[in-house]
Amino acid sequence: MNLRYHTESKEWTYEAKAEENISFGFNKIKIRSTPSSSVPQHTHRFTLKNKQGNLGPLVGIMTSMNKNMSLAGNGSLFKSLQEALVKRNGMAVVFPPETVVKDGLTGLTLLPEANKWISVKTPLPHLVFNRVPFRKGEQQPAFKDAVNYLSAMGIPFFNPSFINKNKLYTIFARHRKLRQLMPESIAVKTMIQLAAFLEKHQGIYLKPASSSKGIGIFRLRQTHGQIEFESHSHRHVYPGMKEFWKAKSKQLLTHDYIAQKEIKAAAIGGKRFDFRVHAHDGLNGYEVTGIGIRQSEKQDLTTHVPNGGVFLPYIQVRNPRHDAFFAWAVKEIGQLLTEELGYFGEFSLDAGLTEEGEYAIFEVNSKPMSFDESQIEEKRIMALADLYFRKTGFSD
Repeated sequence: MNLRYHTESKEWTYEAKAEENISFGFNKIKIRSTPSSSVPQHTHRFTLKNKQGNLGPLVGIMTSMNKNMSLAGNGSLFKSLQEALVKRNGMAVVFPPETVVKDGLTGLTLLPEANKWISVKTPLPHLVFNRVPFRKGEQQPAFKDAVNYLSAMGIPFFNPSFINKNKLYTIFARHRKLRQLMPESIAVKTMIQLAAFLEKHQGIYLKPASSSKGIGIFRLRQTHGQIEFESHSHRHVYPGMKEFWKAKSKQLLTHDYIAQKEIKAAAIGGKRFDFRVHAHDGLNGYEVTGIGIRQSEKQDLTTHVPNGGVFLPYIQVRNPRHDAFFAWAVKEIGQLLTEELGYFGEFSLDAGLTEEGEYAIFEVNSKPMSFDESQIEEKRIMALADLYFRKTGFSD
């Protein structure tokens, strides 16, 4: 059914020759008809599905506002999702939590044919996808208030939050098999504790518990009592742990670092590589959307592309063992996250392979960035669109 939005009056109407009992959005706001033979000026048309007199699906994508009062976040992802929904007679509205009111919200929707975003007032969406781009945004009262209200209304809300690395290790520790896959980790609290952990493993990574994309990561190795420090930008040797702690303790404690046992990673052509695995909730539980390979190039601290890593096709290392392991891992992790933290719908894994051929899982990312591999990203968008229609009850 064709829906029209009047940009001046901010009113929604539907095209029909005769008046019907039609509503729009999760809260089923009643809308009136407009004769399709006389289309008013200053309107935009959207084609939506009609489920027992309710038009949809209307998918809300929650993000943040930047200092210029414009929406922040992954604009290319938002655009791709809207285009996929439009092709299947659905609609997305991208909005900040501050605009949620009792009966609706204000945000932006894309007109794919014009390649233009327009401001709209909509009813409450049938589903909300959390893509607030910064952890501090999820700490704001507006985010918490919006989430509480949407949840109280019974609106499906997925991707509850970013995942704290220390919390993730604690959750994995309660799973008989997954706890064997994540390298031993501790929250950094004292110099004595960190010294004992380094003494035990000889090589460790230090990571901010609430960072992503390899930001703030560095490595420590202990050799003959000395502490070898390596970051993306420089290396330094400290005479001992006391000197290192004096130099770095403020950073470690301010940003809630974790220490994680260093894994000796497998290599391709002498350079270490990791797996990047995207997963989504399918018809039979979580499944692999696609797998990419990231390889270190200029340094072996991390394989993240922004820090000099390169991406390789999975086919270079693919075998039935890898396929079977990741199929099992994403199903188990998806179920565990849902039980412990809430429903995510999608996530990605940073995983590795040791020199001995054993698997390791380093991180789980609740808000994956766009994949460089176009075929994986395209499959991801289609999987998310399928998920939206299924969760809102508007599936074909």
